[in-house]
Amino acid sequence: MHLILLWLRELTGDHAANMSDESKKTARHLNEPWCQELRAAAGTMTRAQLAEAANMSKAKVQDILGGHMKPSMDDTARLAEALNYPKLRLLALAGYLEGLSNLLTYLDQIEEQAERMEHSAKRLPGDPLSGATRIANTALTEGNFEVSMRPLFLGTGDRRRHYADRVVLRPLHDGPVSESARTRVEAALYDELAWFGAGFTEGWREGTMALTINVPRFVGLRRGSGTPLLGVPRSIAVVGGHWAGSADVASFLGYAFDYDYSHVAFVASRAFSRLNHHYNDRFRDRDRLEVARTYVEGSDLGRIRVWAADTGDAETVASIIATSRTRKTPLIIHLRPTDELLEWTAHARSAQRHTLAAPGEDLRALHVARGKTDEALLPVANKVLVLPAALPSGARLTPTGEAVDSPDGFFDMWASLAEQAIRGMRERFRLPFNLQAALQRLNDVKIQV
Repeated sequence: MHLILLWLRELTGDHAANMSDESKKTARHLNEPWCQELRAAAGTMTRAQLAEAANMSKAKVQDILGGHMKPSMDDTARLAEALNYPKLRLLALAGYLEGLSNLLTYLDQIEEQAERMEHSAKRLPGDPLSGATRIANTALTEGNFEVSMRPLFLGTGDRRRHYADRVVLRPLHDGPVSESARTRVEAALYDELAWFGAGFTEGWREGTMALTINVPRFVGLRRGSGTPLLGVPRSIAVVGGHWAGSADVASFLGYAFDYDYSHVAFVASRAFSRLNHHYNDRFRDRDRLEVARTYVEGSDLGRIRVWAADTGDAETVASIIATSRTRKTPLIIHLRPTDELLEWTAHARSAQRHTLAAPGEDLRALHVARGKTDEALLPVANKVLVLPAALPSGARLTPTGEAVDSPDGFFDMWASLAEQAIRGMRERFRLPFNLQAALQRLNDVKIQV
């Protein structure tokens, strides 16, 4: 972005730098599009808050928003960043990007892998059914299963949320589900599973009496309502190992800031039509890393969002994020798993067939991945908030190595981490957002699915 600004400055000149003092005495720019957009974007944000966020003097901010002076190219970019307004759009409104409007359209399209997503969407019916309802409806047409749905709630007390939906398929004939029947069901539901990021809760096993499909709800992809909290970075990346809660914490933050929320795995699933439960698909990691790379490169250009990425047993996503060291965004929340959580995770992954490795071998790999993630994020340490993700109460390993789960305990921990992230962002980075408003939205179950 910095190189683009330098290049454009050579072409256009810094018109505002040579303005006379006389021109600053009148509000002659007040009705120009860039000024109107700035004033609307600032909303209730005080001039002092905006000046601090944009690293400008209060007097200059007052003159610009009052229409007394036109901002320079650099000032326009700084104000856009402080207000979470697309930089290139504001630069275009201010007259600095004449003839380059096509670039904006291109950036929007590439950021969302729009062409691939549109292709995937066209394969689905256009009726307004929820993910679980659509999957259940398609499963019924397969004709060999009794289909039922049930909601999954997680968390305790005020933190309890409608987390996901489960679609249960039981064969109409007596006896277990055959492997060939499961394969047919997957083929029939492939488009729906890929679009909604849904998947079988367990792989097929001998004697399986029913197939259960998990359809994400709380961590399903969504857009903000259009009233984002001011003073928050345009792009926030939440990274962490398995069960550290990157998707859940990112979803909570999306609600708190009224930002778009996405997970690179679900975006890759939509864009490239991959199934999330195909853990051994050789293209799985490649597709997810491509989405992560797009989000990092477009962090100060595209839609405002909180996005999640699992470092898991691969630290590559952290290395991609580290390429943003010369930019303010994305701000990174690193949910760093403790040793106890890593040990539990290795046994849980093995039991749930998320890996082909034995627990001991997988644990060593997870330790290596955590160390490499720490190392990869060092170049961007100035914009990383590290929060330890511990094994929650109720989850434990038995003497025989069985990983005892605590779904409610995990969700409560992720909710707590989200609150810690909000407070930590405010305190460490001195971001000028309304802390109480963010916390209120974080805990407002009415606005959450």
